[in-house]
Amino acid sequence: MDPFSQFFAAYLHTVSNSIAEVYVDSMNTTVTSQSLVYNDTNIRFQHQLWKIKPNSVCSDLEQQATQFSKCTQQAKAMFTELCTQLSSMENLNQRGRSLSNMYCNASLTYKPMVAYISEPKQKSEQELKEKECNLMILKVMQNNSDEIIKQKNKTCGSS
Repeated sequence: MDPFSQFFAAYLHTVSNSIAEVYVDSMNTTVTSQSLVYNDTNIRFQHQLWKIKPNSVCSDLEQQATQFSKCTQQAKAMFTELCTQLSSMENLNQRGRSLSNMYCNASLTYKPMVAYISEPKQKSEQELKEKECNLMILKVMQNNSDEIIKQKNKTCGSS
């Protein structure tokens, strides 16, 4: 291939790649991962076609209920704040308007997971007796000696 043809092929390749990149970027056709820090919380999520994928929000914390709950609630607040900030800006380019719409949509539709972890309530006297009786019944099922049957009858209140 002569030098002019090589140059022209390289030029066409560069131009076509630039056009494809601009199109992919403007349409947001690929899944894009984001990681933003909001109020000391690292919020990770993915978006595609200018829509946030709800199941991807804070998905790295799904196995830790309290952290996941906090992260999803912070994400909802962040989406709302970003929506407000971007909506108030004038002269946004196409990408900025798309981001604004994406965050405003997420602000309205995203449902955070709310978890409250509390101390277990104290068991009543009756519940403790039932638990002890159930344990004795289990022991009798494993070993039905006279000694264990007597202990079960005493614990469960039957003769």
